[in-house]
Amino acid sequence: MTRSGKKTDLTDFPRWPRFDDEDIQAVTDVARSNRLSQISNSAVTDFEAALAAYVGVEHCIAVNSGTAAIQAALAGLQIGNGDQVIAPAHTFIGTASPILHQGAEPVIVDVDPVSYCIDPAAAEAAITPHTKAIIAVHLNGQPAAMRALAEVGARHGVPIIEDVAQSPGARYAGKPLGSHGVVGCFSFWEDKIITTGGEGGAVVTDDGNLAARIRMFRQHGEKQLEGTRLYCSHELGYNYRMTAMQAALGLTQLAKLDSFVDIRRRNAKQLTAALESISGLQLPKELPDCYHSYWKYVCRVDTGRLGITIDEFTKQVQELGAPAFRRYPVPLHRQPVFSRTGMPRYHCPVADALSAEAFSLPIHPAVGSAELELMSSAIHTVLGSTEASNDGSYGDV
Repeated sequence: MTRSGKKTDLTDFPRWPRFDDEDIQAVTDVARSNRLSQISNSAVTDFEAALAAYVGVEHCIAVNSGTAAIQAALAGLQIGNGDQVIAPAHTFIGTASPILHQGAEPVIVDVDPVSYCIDPAAAEAAITPHTKAIIAVHLNGQPAAMRALAEVGARHGVPIIEDVAQSPGARYAGKPLGSHGVVGCFSFWEDKIITTGGEGGAVVTDDGNLAARIRMFRQHGEKQLEGTRLYCSHELGYNYRMTAMQAALGLTQLAKLDSFVDIRRRNAKQLTAALESISGLQLPKELPDCYHSYWKYVCRVDTGRLGITIDEFTKQVQELGAPAFRRYPVPLHRQPVFSRTGMPRYHCPVADALSAEAFSLPIHPAVGSAELELMSSAIHTVLGSTEASNDGSYGDV
């Protein structure tokens, strides 16, 4: 209920994705072909070639989710029992759960208080002789500090896996994300910047041997051969293939990726202009060398200073018709699934603070000026505005 007693229905707020005739026709054409799988239809290899070209790498392996992409990358790097993989505390569980599926140990480290991405210094401090990879999550459309992470990896001989699930279309130092590490992993889930129809993912790399191992892992451990399929599995693998209909939609969506990002950036600029006068609200920033793709517009409320909890804040904003939602209320180092494995309780104060202070707003291309005004007005009403411009300072963490 709103403060006036009127019930608020957030389902009326514009949703993402929105498909045009080209998207629908591409899926329809595959459906009518009666060739629906990667094995019988070339749509998947066409999508792989297009995404590899966009990212600027030699190889792309399409899979059925972003989580599968992470696991396939770990398997391709031959990570398993007794190995450790470093991951950030403030991210989706699908970044780290594949580490467990590979029999390895997740080592959870803190994040940067401005970008919310993995802290390179924290990652370096966590390296041991058992460390086999660092997963750099490009969060909310914000690139991680890839130059510093690459230097850490080079000093210790540890490969960097890029998790690009939330940031297709973003760039670091002028290069697309996914092209900086040894391997990059994408997700095309329903409301991501582009989608392959609800689920989907991909792995990209310049390493031909790594790509071959990932292709085997994707298809039951079978080697890729010309001609007749032999149904001979050389190692343990899974069916992580993408369907032809997913790939056909992915091709049309990929062609629109840059235009989608342009609209998100425009919306972010308008929202920042409307909110920057609010004291005690940390807004997203585009950091040096970064080109932000704004999957989510994520802010941080100084709850102590403003005397409001994040639950009270989001509830009141929602009552005014704006879809503000908490961002990762349970950080990875506090997830029950990890504590039950005997994983140490890691100290991640920034991630803990974000779990109690961060919220997200949608700024996808279906959101227009009216919706942006609604969201900014609701936040002003709940928090109040100040005349002084917000300087972005934010306590100790």
